[in-house]
Amino acid sequence: MFQNWILPKDKMQSTIKELLDALGCSLEADTVLDYIQNDPNYGNSNLSVKQVNEYAQRLALKASNAKVFLKKYEELKNRNTDNLSDIIVLFYKLVCDEKKSRYSKPKVAPKPVLGDNKHQITKEDVPQIKDKLLKAVDESKKLVMKSFEEKESKLRPNWYSSLDLPNWQKDHPAMSWDFPKEPLPIIASLAGIPVPSQENIIIDELLYVFSGISGNYIVHQPVKDTYDPRTFLISDDLDDALKQIVQQMLPLASNYSIVRRFLEHCDMWSGQVLHALVAAIEILLKDYYTMIAQLETEHISSNLSLQKLWYFVLPTMHTMQVLAAIVTSIGKSDLRGGAVLTVLHDKTNTLMGDARAQEISLFLTERSCRPYLSILDQWIHKGTIVDPFQEFMIEDNELINKEELPVDYSADYWEKRYCVQRDRVPKFLEKFTDIILRTGKYLNVISQCGKPITKTNTEEIKYSLREQNYGAIIQKAYAFASKSLLELLLKEYDLMGRLKSVKNYFLMSQGDFIVQFMDATEQELSKKIDDIIPSKLESLLGLCLRLSAASHDPYNEDMRVELLPYDLQFQMFKILSIETEEEKEYKQNKDCPPLTGIETFSFGMEVKWPVSLILNHKAIACYQMIFRHLFYCKHVERLLCRVWLYNKVVKRFSEARLYADAFALRQRMLSCVQHLQYYMCVEVIEPSWCQLIHSLDKVNNVDEVLERHNDFLESCLGDCMLTSPQLLKAVTTLCLVCVQFCTFIQDTGCAGGTTSGSADSFSRSVSRYGLRFTAALLSVLAIIERMARDNNTNKLLNISARLNFNTYYVKQLEKFCSDDKLLEAERRPS
Repeated sequence: MFQNWILPKDKMQSTIKELLDALGCSLEADTVLDYIQNDPNYGNSNLSVKQVNEYAQRLALKASNAKVFLKKYEELKNRNTDNLSDIIVLFYKLVCDEKKSRYSKPKVAPKPVLGDNKHQITKEDVPQIKDKLLKAVDESKKLVMKSFEEKESKLRPNWYSSLDLPNWQKDHPAMSWDFPKEPLPIIASLAGIPVPSQENIIIDELLYVFSGISGNYIVHQPVKDTYDPRTFLISDDLDDALKQIVQQMLPLASNYSIVRRFLEHCDMWSGQVLHALVAAIEILLKDYYTMIAQLETEHISSNLSLQKLWYFVLPTMHTMQVLAAIVTSIGKSDLRGGAVLTVLHDKTNTLMGDARAQEISLFLTERSCRPYLSILDQWIHKGTIVDPFQEFMIEDNELINKEELPVDYSADYWEKRYCVQRDRVPKFLEKFTDIILRTGKYLNVISQCGKPITKTNTEEIKYSLREQNYGAIIQKAYAFASKSLLELLLKEYDLMGRLKSVKNYFLMSQGDFIVQFMDATEQELSKKIDDIIPSKLESLLGLCLRLSAASHDPYNEDMRVELLPYDLQFQMFKILSIETEEEKEYKQNKDCPPLTGIETFSFGMEVKWPVSLILNHKAIACYQMIFRHLFYCKHVERLLCRVWLYNKVVKRFSEARLYADAFALRQRMLSCVQHLQYYMCVEVIEPSWCQLIHSLDKVNNVDEVLERHNDFLESCLGDCMLTSPQLLKAVTTLCLVCVQFCTFIQDTGCAGGTTSGSADSFSRSVSRYGLRFTAALLSVLAIIERMARDNNTNKLLNISARLNFNTYYVKQLEKFCSDDKLLEAERRPS
């Protein structure tokens, strides 16, 4: 079983265990032994000592402590441990090989189960569920940092996971250009040395300290925080006068140390803006190092005194102080992207009275802005975002192809795909944020339509303290983008033709088509919703489109039928109850009587990109609600007209006088419904439509088109009595009374004669319907008058005046009927 082993099994286990402890990985000794047992190639590796050492060094990079592992490896090698080279190669395969997942599976914590569907949750289960929820919340808090790490990992390219990046600052601290982290003691004494010699020595010390190298007589002290000022210890033997001058110059070394720590703290994932800032600071530090080299040359030539050194470094001290202040404000807040530019911009403005310091800050700001403004150029000139480190003010939330978008994508696209991250907006671009967002969105829509963006004379944006310099470029780009997209929608994609097509069908402007469609589908739509065959409705819709004037509409093939699972009243109440106390009531699935096709029917329309930006899912839903209201009123009118046809037949019989009350009630209902339709179609929709078309001739961008179109829909919904729950309920009740009356007339066989025995019962039923209709009508009028008074709505006053005339007619008719009954009572024999 262990024929390939030279060492005894116990000794082999001991060696493996020692190496695993030093390596600090998750492998277990049994796993390694199983692999050795099943690997026929184990023990056949003929590697040189140099190759084995290389494998050991690579393994050390994976160890929790590389020095401990290498020390253990050297110890085993010095003990002449047999098969050590084969074990090291095996460890390398198991730890560094991509196939290591076969031997170590990640442990996944089981998901907490709050309950199942087998039993209903009771009050006794609540404490247990609460405990589980609290436990889940605690676990989620522990995963917060992990989520941030995962977000950062998404910014990294695919090859990063396989890249071994050494932590050279940790493993090789001597490579840092800053002072070492460990404090050093003063190892020499100046006692007994003459003052001139002390001055010469201390100048040499200062030149080293200015470069981040601790001396023998001036040593650094450790810092608690990354951006804390660094302090220094000076030899007590130094002359007091020299010490005072040295103490005045040491802030230069302290500020240099802060700047150096900031540069070394920035890594490859800090972002392009910080990379540019680091590069700009390195340019300034290059001049600083040149100055130190020149001072050293002067010192070697014995031409440099401490006073001269103080004179030469004095301007540089101010420069380094400005740099330290800038990097400290950025580093302490852990800023990146646009936030860094805001700090630099504010710093440049505050240094207005200091020409040299402002020049330095302006240089840093201009250099740091270059990558950010380059992304901005791409956005406002091409509509694309190239932001690998998520620093730009606009964030693209697009994750899928446009062809795979959900139904309501177009509604969410304009608001949600591109959003402004306020913390990434530089202060000098705040007033242009909205224009920048819309400019890129317009160009992006054009490019998604497959149209090339042909733009000439594009100017590159450069940072300046004067906003006019880049403000004019942004305004020019915005004007081009808005004009291009608007022309694309209006001319090439015929937006106005689309809107007219929507008006013909959803707002029932195509009269002959609506009549033909209702005639053709009347029998099918009178069924319960579960009994309706949608394909039959689709066929009838296509037939009516071809046989009516709608056949000339180029977009009639985009029409389709929809059977919604709720009636109009429930749909409107559910929308109006959002974020209210009644919202929970409409989220529950209540048992309701089965609906008919008339109550659930609506038209649908397939709108393609980019017109779907305007006629999005939400806009089509608004059109559908208006259509359902008009369609149901039209249906009620048709039922009342059918009763009128029955009335014509009844007039031929001798008992026609018995039906006079029914004839009068039918006429009142028909007049009321027709007034409602006239008000909605002629006094609300048509003027609002004309106003929309007139306003669209003056728009300058797509946002204005969306705004005008949304205003049109809100106006129509409000004036058509759909946004008031009380008024919609009252109008629905009024129409329901009319439908029930029509059903009653048809069921009693009004087309034929009526026996004398049932005449009284028929008259009482008609009177009850009359009273119900009058009560419903008065309720509608009361709500309209109250709303018109509260909201100062003139259009609702128009329908109130029309229906008030109907009410006056009702009262006169009731008075006439009561007088007629009184005369009949007087004529009866006592």
